[in-house]
Amino acid sequence: MQTGVRRSAASGLVLVTAMSLSVAGCGISGTPLGRAAPPSATSTPDASQFSPVEKLVDAAAKTNQGLITVVMRVPGIRTEARMDPDGRKARTNIFLEDVAGDLFEVEVIQIGADLYLRLPDVPGQTSWMHGGAADFPPDSPLRALRESDHSRAADLANCVVSADRKGGHDFTGLLDLTRSRNVPQKLLTELGPKAKAVPFRARTSRDGSLHEFTVELPSVLPGYDEIRYTYSRMDTFDVERPDASQVTELTDSLTDRFEV
Repeated sequence: MQTGVRRSAASGLVLVTAMSLSVAGCGISGTPLGRAAPPSATSTPDASQFSPVEKLVDAAAKTNQGLITVVMRVPGIRTEARMDPDGRKARTNIFLEDVAGDLFEVEVIQIGADLYLRLPDVPGQTSWMHGGAADFPPDSPLRALRESDHSRAADLANCVVSADRKGGHDFTGLLDLTRSRNVPQKLLTELGPKAKAVPFRARTSRDGSLHEFTVELPSVLPGYDEIRYTYSRMDTFDVERPDASQVTELTDSLTDRFEV
């Protein structure tokens, strides 16, 4: 089963999860990411004195603290990741739309170094498959928890080259997407020099963390769609390992088919 998402996803522009699926007839693939990691954003005091760019960097740092839900939307793909970085637990639901408009779901649970994957919409794939998180590249969209920047907010903030503050919580500005370690090379190639000046808009929450961040690709690359991230806090979050009777081991040969 190939996902026939619109040009944005089909061309691999999704910053977090750009995949086509084909395991048991529905393979999973994505764009390898080989660029160096951006410096981690860290929160510092006297935030009231920050410039708009510094304010967004600080907001990204706050976003990576505590329980967080991150929703990414682009036509054809939606991901919902709920994460407890301190407890090393996460649950991600990835929804992909095929050419017929049907949704195809991927469920992922990560607890510590263990990763459980299920494809409930694929016949014969209702059981969970278990593997080590280390079996997948560090930047794989299947790995919600990273050593840092699990929300991917710091990567976005690292791309901000200019910003203006519009009122108390709204920002606009330009991104240099060549700074990102999450943007597929294919998109950078299509953007060319425009990759260094992609408009964005963002909004922060009352606690100073990010609430929303939108990459406005259509303004520089007509025919593409914007990418929107929404961040929200959770009071509690927990996820359990699937029952052992419902788990099979993810074999090396099957892992190789997850080209992420």
